[in-house]
Amino acid sequence: MVNMQKDTLTVATISQSANSWPLYVAQDLGFFTEKGLDVKIEITHSSSKQLQALINGYYDIGHQAADHIIRAVESGNSLFMFMGVSTPLQSLIVRPEIESYTDLRGKKLAVDGISSGYALLLRGLLAQNGLQEGKDYELVAVGGTGERFGALASSLAAGAFLDGPVDLVAEVQGYRRLGSNLDYLPSYQGTVAAARREWALVHQDVLVRYIKGYIMAQDWLHDETNKAEAIQVLRQHVDVPEDIAGQTYDRYVSWRVFNAKAGLNIEGLQQVIKVMVQTGELAASPPDPAKYYDLSYYYLATM
Repeated sequence: MVNMQKDTLTVATISQSANSWPLYVAQDLGFFTEKGLDVKIEITHSSSKQLQALINGYYDIGHQAADHIIRAVESGNSLFMFMGVSTPLQSLIVRPEIESYTDLRGKKLAVDGISSGYALLLRGLLAQNGLQEGKDYELVAVGGTGERFGALASSLAAGAFLDGPVDLVAEVQGYRRLGSNLDYLPSYQGTVAAARREWALVHQDVLVRYIKGYIMAQDWLHDETNKAEAIQVLRQHVDVPEDIAGQTYDRYVSWRVFNAKAGLNIEGLQQVIKVMVQTGELAASPPDPAKYYDLSYYYLATM
């Protein structure tokens, strides 16, 4: 049998977490290979560094919070969203001595980046509970989920938004869960898949095959008959006990964290824009959300 040469893609994610579960499935179980792709996943540990590297062409595709892509477009860069990945599921995990939002007054909170989308959500959640940045607390940029958990463990921060399954690991270790972004904006468009427009024009077929492979993996992940194998896939990438991985699966599937069929949540994207307007990052009359995405590749992959 002749080995067919595969097209290589480099895909960047910020951290190793359940948010990238379909990506792990597509890579490990051969869905990308079936589509003639050799996908290299790189963990950046920094949303700002990842964004700049994507802009500069170091990565072909980036899975990153939607607000970063909006910010890049507004700065004149050619990035665009082509697929939705997930609604954020960020638990506000705090040190054991913190029993309420009031106890966060005067404390530092760890975020991936000061101006990141999840930092915006954390600000909103805290404001909803009577706390204002600068007056009541300070945000400290430390990087991905692992780095944020480390900030908690070292007492650098009193609280942080943590992805699954790290949030469950933290709770087992005695940290407390105060709430989550779902308490603030439950349908917010979180992570998206993005690329440069000029790259996509030249690599249309590759991008379409990437989307197809990803959707196949997501469908497989949501078939609960695959739960046991899905748990093992996650544990290959994220070092957690089997019971924690199982709880994470139940939570992510039952709460429909991943965008259905990896479609972009336009209503959720409008919420992102609304939050960015409220924080002064976008003009009071922002442009049409379509400025930030092109779904033609997604339509080709799903037709």
